[in-house]
Amino acid sequence: MDTTTVARSFGTDDERVVRRAIRQISIGDFAHLPPLRDLKVLFNNPQHQQLLQHTYHTLYLDHLAIDEVTARVLSVILLSRQCRCRNLQLHRCSFTDSGRKVFFSALSIMAEYPADSHSGVSPISAKSSPNAALKMGLGARHQMTLQSRRSSDSHALAHCAGMDNMAPMGLYALELCQLGLTDKKCAWLGSVLETQPYLQLLSLRDNHIGHMGIRRLIAPLARGCRELSVLDLSGNMLQSQGVRILTQFLVTSGQGLETLDISSNGVTLTGAQDLANVLVPEFNLSLKHLNLNMNQLEGGGCEAMGRMLLQNQTLEVLTLSQNNMFDNGCQALFIGLENNTTLLSLDISGNFISHIGARSIQTYLQSSRCQTGTDNQQTGLQSLNISANSLGDEGIGVLCGGLRTNRHLIDLIANNVDVTNNGMRHICQVLKAGAVNTPSLLTLSLRHNYRLTRNSYAELAEASKANRNILRIAADLQFEGWDEVWTKVEMILIRNTVYAMERYRVPLLMVARGRILLRKITHNTGSSSTGIYSLPVELRRMILIALDKHNVLSRIQHICALNIACSPAKHFSTKQELLAAVLGDDYAFVHEMVKTVHS
Repeated sequence: MDTTTVARSFGTDDERVVRRAIRQISIGDFAHLPPLRDLKVLFNNPQHQQLLQHTYHTLYLDHLAIDEVTARVLSVILLSRQCRCRNLQLHRCSFTDSGRKVFFSALSIMAEYPADSHSGVSPISAKSSPNAALKMGLGARHQMTLQSRRSSDSHALAHCAGMDNMAPMGLYALELCQLGLTDKKCAWLGSVLETQPYLQLLSLRDNHIGHMGIRRLIAPLARGCRELSVLDLSGNMLQSQGVRILTQFLVTSGQGLETLDISSNGVTLTGAQDLANVLVPEFNLSLKHLNLNMNQLEGGGCEAMGRMLLQNQTLEVLTLSQNNMFDNGCQALFIGLENNTTLLSLDISGNFISHIGARSIQTYLQSSRCQTGTDNQQTGLQSLNISANSLGDEGIGVLCGGLRTNRHLIDLIANNVDVTNNGMRHICQVLKAGAVNTPSLLTLSLRHNYRLTRNSYAELAEASKANRNILRIAADLQFEGWDEVWTKVEMILIRNTVYAMERYRVPLLMVARGRILLRKITHNTGSSSTGIYSLPVELRRMILIALDKHNVLSRIQHICALNIACSPAKHFSTKQELLAAVLGDDYAFVHEMVKTVHS
């Protein structure tokens, strides 16, 4: 049946029929859809491509009972040339046996489906020619990434959409969460994964997968998902035995994996040791994000992580919260951090750390690595989460002793650390020190510290007033007249936000205005020896420095900007290069400030 016949059977406006079908599918009403044959024709009509692709680029199903009829309708969407489903998210869904067979059969043949003929790409079967199909898909994805980085205007977005049409059919992200997946069901899941050569993200969180299940999955993952970069197995039952099997996959086929989440899996010391043994340079892994939250590593497991950090050169984010670390585990971890140059963020919240463990953090923060000026190459932690630990005033005082001289940590999360007014005084001293010893903290979180009073927050407002770097403060203010205190804090943070943007904008403005002035005067006089060069040095400086209304640049940075403005021979390919030339060691810190503002 052609599209015209279907349109005649439903009325003159078949787009209205498609919209109605989309609405019924979105609310789970599969009983009042058009016949499956007619629906298939409608969903493969090129006239509806923009509507269908916008709707089903990501297919999200939640709390849906999938029987055979429902599965056949969903199969039409998955296999449609016009829908081009790239991301599939199934949360808390249930399957009948027949529904599961139909649905996962459709998933298995998605990557075999030919690309659109009008896109200029020859049809390629991922199964018959996996290397060619994979190369074509990755090439299109690379072009999409480049285009999205170059510009964010509508033309670039339209071009990205066109590049997405060039990519072969197949899933790029698959989330199967809270589906009750067991070790036995991992067998048929493996048959699906084996046919997804473009899959980049796989989430199987909150299921019942044990070590036998992961054993059934790693072979299909190695054969089929060669571009996998994110693997989420949190909330399962891997335990240490499953982690050992997973490390074998990492060594043999997981060199491209960048994010691994195995939180809440009952991992103990043995699993931590197996994982630490493979996260060393000799295995050439690319892992950047590792989440081991809510396991049972204890002190021994954290010691293994510390030994790993001595050698690891790829990890940027490490989450070890709620692992019964205690003080000895904290000490071992920060000993390992002393020689690490890549880790940016560490979460050790909820680990029964006291003021004794805080001393190891202080030692790390006072090390020469964390006191050197911030440059383009990160050499120390930028974010630290120590929430839900019994630090008390003594622990906060010890920690602040390290923060006074630290020049790398910009984000401190200290929620629920049992701090009182005495501890707040130490924090205020750190903020006041940041007025002189910059760079310093950008964001500070002190939520759920209920022993703090109005006077403490009044001191915090005064300390923030002296600090021009702090951009975000999170706190619980539960006292009478809190709005007056918090209004002061908000005004200070708004002022600092202006300063942050000015530190980024002023160097660019000074150089641009200086060169424009140079060109104008030179053009009018017809001589290259006159212009801004002929003006007295102090007058030149006054003209350009007047642009720095809030005095956010140092004297040395003013001189650098002035020299660049008066030297047309100096060229910079990007504004980042120009900013680095003017700001010097402060460039990376200012860059982080602007990122924080935009976030």
